[in-house]
Amino acid sequence: MRSYHPLRIITNQIHFNQLRHHEIAPSRRVSSAAAPIMRRRWYGSKTTVELEEQVIPGMQLIRPYLRSGLNTNDTKSPPNAEEFVISFLGTGGGAPTRHRLGTCTALRLGGQTFLFDVTEGTLRQLEFSRIMPSSITKVFITHLHGDHLFGLVPMILGIMVSHKVSMGDPRKKRRHASDHGGKATLEIYGPPGLFNYINMVLTLSCSKVNYLNVNVVELVGGRMERGPPRERVGWQRGGRNVFLSHYPEIETPCITRKYLEKNADNVWIIDEPEQITEKSLEIYMSTAQANNAGFHRLPNDVNLGVVRRLHIKAAEIDHLGGVQTFGYTVEEQPPPGNLDMEKAKALGVNPGKKYGMLKCGVSVTTDDGTGVVRPEDVLIRSFRPRKVAFLSDHRLIFREMAQLCKNADLLVHEATLSKEDGVDKIKMRGHNTAYNAGVFGKLMGCKVVVLNHFGSVSCGKEYVSRMIAEAREGNQNASQIVASHDFLEVWIPRGGFDFDNNKPTADNQMEEATIR
Repeated sequence: MRSYHPLRIITNQIHFNQLRHHEIAPSRRVSSAAAPIMRRRWYGSKTTVELEEQVIPGMQLIRPYLRSGLNTNDTKSPPNAEEFVISFLGTGGGAPTRHRLGTCTALRLGGQTFLFDVTEGTLRQLEFSRIMPSSITKVFITHLHGDHLFGLVPMILGIMVSHKVSMGDPRKKRRHASDHGGKATLEIYGPPGLFNYINMVLTLSCSKVNYLNVNVVELVGGRMERGPPRERVGWQRGGRNVFLSHYPEIETPCITRKYLEKNADNVWIIDEPEQITEKSLEIYMSTAQANNAGFHRLPNDVNLGVVRRLHIKAAEIDHLGGVQTFGYTVEEQPPPGNLDMEKAKALGVNPGKKYGMLKCGVSVTTDDGTGVVRPEDVLIRSFRPRKVAFLSDHRLIFREMAQLCKNADLLVHEATLSKEDGVDKIKMRGHNTAYNAGVFGKLMGCKVVVLNHFGSVSCGKEYVSRMIAEAREGNQNASQIVASHDFLEVWIPRGGFDFDNNKPTADNQMEEATIR
């Protein structure tokens, strides 16, 4: 992929000297002087709509945050631009094309990576990206259709091999032990049936997982938990549900099965860090100092790596009858603010653990105990938490999922169909349109709407341009609209997008939605 920084053009092409696809003319007996004709074939995307074409008045603010996701040296980013990045590894629909893989989206968090759906071939895509397999700590599966799932088992094995290599390399062994202790752990979340699928594929392919602990967490208690209807022959035999049943003969020691129930609001709370208070900070810092007398980070520090915790939630969306489908949201804890040390000293607080409390918004007493210093007295700048929402295949977004998507910095929404296809086709195929993506982004107050999961039929440049136009029509310039392509990256700056001010800062350099 080439990235021209003055114009921020991203063309999704790998240079000829990095990857070559040759097309040789039919062989003939010719002299050495008449060499065979060789034509260059790019590994790239002719479906990419370049940023100049995406940008119209009111849409140009997202340009500095789009970049190439290929692992090349020609793209330089600010040091803090690697810890909240959405990387699109696959952006196609049910059938991959020459220029678009199936669906897979990564959230890079600076030290760890989350994957959302793993289509077939995702492991190969990682070879061209900036993502190391050993950095992947969580995988979220939206539903059990093949174009979202068939790359999962190869990914598990690839992650295991990556950790095995790290454990055998003396240069990496110490860092690996520091991050993961002994054996690394991969957490996989998704609908019931996910555990049986993984174990069955591993068993029948004679594959072993022995250098990695895999925790499969199935989200139970949903509307369509039992899978396809009973009358479908082959799915349930003799009344036994293949999604929820246990099969001891295929279970493996390093893969465990867990269940997560929904709460009273029909939302699955996957991770919810403890709220930062004065008491929790005191306990955290005392524990950190007892274990390590040196430098320690705050529990909401963006550079915590694999131990960083975020608010992760899931809720159901309606795709097709009998196919349980989830959407996910990820929101960070409120990051520490920037502190004016000189002002804090003048108010009677010297450098120490109280500075961490002030950065986290907790008032502290002065060192002599005679006064109280509030965060607003010494903070130069505070940051709101960033939030991303991932919506996979669906024809309807239930109210619970819509509430989770409110005020997201970035919404990934499918654009499989066109507005011209009509409501009947949406209901029949279980997919949605770019127009509805724009409408939903506006209703939920999302800063950026990224169109994803383009259909494989007639998915050319003109088609993608039309999808962008439809999304803008539905959105009415309330959000920035982007058409995804393979190896596109979107960086969310610390503090989130602030397009209202229309002015970059120091860190910014670079209701139920119904079918319409």
